[in-house]
Amino acid sequence: MATLALEVPQDTESSFQLERLFQDHPETLDRFEKFKGLKTPDQMKGSEDLKKHGVTVLTQLGKILKQKGNHESELKPLAQTHATKHKIPVKYLEFISEVIIKVIAEKHSADFGADSQAAMKKALELFRNDMASKYKEFGFQG
Repeated sequence: MATLALEVPQDTESSFQLERLFQDHPETLDRFEKFKGLKTPDQMKGSEDLKKHGVTVLTQLGKILKQKGNHESELKPLAQTHATKHKIPVKYLEFISEVIIKVIAEKHSADFGADSQAAMKKALELFRNDMASKYKEFGFQG
């Protein structure tokens, strides 16, 4: 189910991931210039831009995870923009990883038990480690 949720993001679930990220870790909102004006849960829920970005995040992550480690062509440009343009610290990737697992577990509890959560956690950890390595190649210690 975790892979399905990442392969076929729905606007409401995709934006909910980011809403939860911004609520649980408000400091992350500072990295998103176009979302800084979203101060309340209602503003976040009503934001079409946030929905679109949520779809983008989960779609890109789904593409990378489906590669099962053979993701250089997808990962490199993502790491480059996150390191050089957006300056997203690896810690923030950890935050969104935790949120993704929590949200999927809440919305799909019957299909996303402890084993699935552990597998997703491991896959996201490998993704973050690879992002961190690429960050260093781009001179960002994030």
